[in-house]
Order: sequence, then structure tokens, then C-alpha cells
Amino acid sequence: MSSDTTAFGINFYSGNKKALLGCIREGVKQPYSFVVTPNVDHLVQLQHDDALRDAYARARWRLCDSRVLLALLDRLGVEIEEAIPGSDLTLDLLQWASEDRLRVVLIGCSTAETQKLKELYPGIDLYHHNPPMGFINNPEEVQRCLQFIRDTPSELVLFAVGTPRGEILAAAIQPHERSGMAFSIGASIAFATGTIKRAPLWMRECKLEWLHRMCLEPRRLAKRYFQDALYIVPAYWREKNSRHKASLAKQQS
Repeated sequence: MSSDTTAFGINFYSGNKKALLGCIREGVKQPYSFVVTPNVDHLVQLQHDDALRDAYARARWRLCDSRVLLALLDRLGVEIEEAIPGSDLTLDLLQWASEDRLRVVLIGCSTAETQKLKELYPGIDLYHHNPPMGFINNPEEVQRCLQFIRDTPSELVLFAVGTPRGEILAAAIQPHERSGMAFSIGASIAFATGTIKRAPLWMRECKLEWLHRMCLEPRRLAKRYFQDALYIVPAYWREKNSRHKASLAKQQS
């Protein structure tokens, strides 16, 4: 990718979702790789989480997950065709997996959600492992997760354990250990099964899905979104000034 796809220290995937899905169809036949989905909250976490930064560096693609972030990237002159929300991509992957009877490893989610997923997508050959709360700080539980993934061949691996846990697990699997592609999908299974309702289409198109989610889960999300806002405004101006200075230096050289 050219340098005009890079901002906030991230080299973003620049294509559209249709092209991406075509690449994924081929990618699942190849040695293991994984995808991350940066949004504003991830940018905040990347500032202080070395393991997350390492995972981002190893990822095959970094998809712009947020229409809000896409608007900022556009203002910076970063050439990305469209935002690809992880929730939308997950639905496409589940539909494809059901139609083509693919194998899917799912890490995280409750038994009830998994059962609902099987009912909605009966063609999927689903293998489920749900680690206990706080597992990421327990080396034995982490290894149990990783061994389950290594021992269970599948085209897709879906990490529904939140950030940075999903990304850390995804990066711990090596390409020689298995084939297929992995995705850190956050709460996408809850959206897919209807456990959590997504924002209406008009809110998504108006970049207001964050507001809908905050109204549904105010205790969990209000503080996060406030911290995101405190970070992204000065970060945007730093990025803009840095790019302006780099452009001037290039013109003078």
C-alpha cells in the first residue's frame, strides 16, 4: 500500500468490502493470518498497550471500522474507499460460511448465543470455546484457548472476547501452525443473534451508531466514548500538523 493510506501510525486497508471479501475467500486457503479493525477506541488503547501494537503490526489487514474515523482520515487526505464496520463484515462472513458449509472456530460468547448462531446459520460447522472472565491474565487459560485453535482446523476463527484480548490471541498463532483467517469481532455475534440491537440504518449513515450503543449500554460505554473524544481531537490536529510539515519539507527538498 502507498503511504497515503497511513495515519495515526496505522497502515489502513484501502479497498472496499466487496474486494476484501474476495481476498478473504482466497486467504482462508493460505497459511494463517488475521485481521484487525481499528476505530477511535483502538487508537486510544494503542497509545499504551505494547501487545496490541505488536498485534496491529503483525495483522494482514487493518480495516477502518468506524465511519467517524473514516471522516477524519478523509480530512487528512488518506485514501480509503469506505469504512468496513466489523459488525457488517461478520454478518457477511457468517452468511458465506453457512452457504459454503465452512468450519468456524468461535472464541468467546455464551452458550445461548452460540446456540442461536447455529439456528440462524445452520450450514456452519461451528467449534466453540468460551474462556472464563479475566482469562487473558491467566497463562494456562490463554494456552488452553490457543491450543483449541491450533487443534481445530477451520477456514475462519472469530474472536469475540473484546479488545485487546482478541488481537493478542490472534497474534499468538503462527502462520505455520494452521491455515485460515482470524478476525477480532468484538460484540458482532451479539448483533448477529439479536442479543444487542444495532442502530437504525439512518443513524449508521449519519455516523451516530456510537450514540445508539451508548444509550443501550451507558455504564460501560459513556466513559469510553468520553476518553475517545479527549484523545481524538488533539491527535487529529497533531496528525494534520505532522503531515503538513512533511509536505512542506518535501516541497523544499
